[in-house]
Amino acid sequence: MDDIKMASLVLAIAFSAPVFAQSSDREQMVDMVLQIQALQDEVRTLRGMIEEQQHLIDTLQRRQRDQYLDLDQRIGELAAPRTLVPNGQAAQSASGSNVIPPAEDVPEVRAPVSQPSTVTTIATPEAAARPASQSPQAEKAMYDQAFQALKDLRYADAAEGFQDFLNQYPDSEYADNAQYWLGESYYVTRNYEIALEAFQALLDNYPQSLKVPDSLLKVGYTHYELKQWDLARAALTQVQEQYPDTTVARLAENRLRSMRVEGHF
Repeated sequence: MDDIKMASLVLAIAFSAPVFAQSSDREQMVDMVLQIQALQDEVRTLRGMIEEQQHLIDTLQRRQRDQYLDLDQRIGELAAPRTLVPNGQAAQSASGSNVIPPAEDVPEVRAPVSQPSTVTTIATPEAAARPASQSPQAEKAMYDQAFQALKDLRYADAAEGFQDFLNQYPDSEYADNAQYWLGESYYVTRNYEIALEAFQALLDNYPQSLKVPDSLLKVGYTHYELKQWDLARAALTQVQEQYPDTTVARLAENRLRSMRVEGHF
């Protein structure tokens, strides 16, 4: 509406010019107004295209992040120890025994045996000594809760959840993953110094973790965001040397290439 008013005003001025004004000048002015309107229409069209592309990029990024997080969780679940079902229990079920199968969070119920079992005698004090709050189910649930917060983009809740998990279960099989995602929670919120500490803690405390390559890459990324060019170059080069022909190596090369173009190499 403002564009139409402006065009109308310019046209009115053009046609109300003195009689002695050259007709060619008026034609040029009208042509200029039409060109301005055409350019404004083109700008609006391009702006709409940019907004559509940005929306598509945001959607793809969210989808890629969700797939990555789901894959990491599936890998963690596959790596977790599986509970083996004793043959005796299956035999009891087949024979129509009334023994109720054990739930996941209660001790297993076994039928009486004629001779003392040393395995049962050893396992009993371990189960009694472990509090209910420290059960494997509670441990996994606490990790999953923090991980779900990360998937839901609730980064503050995720960081708090992963830190609480590490405080309560420092020796957990999920501890290295929790340490890595703690760093990610801070990295995406641009808390780079805290993120750097988290990624470095994984390298120091869990040197055998599958997350070490990703964490080393993020150390390089974080140094880059902090404008610590020498440290960033050293970490990214280390990724290339230690993990050649991998995705993290290619990502490291891309960031090093950007540093060369930007004059930071």
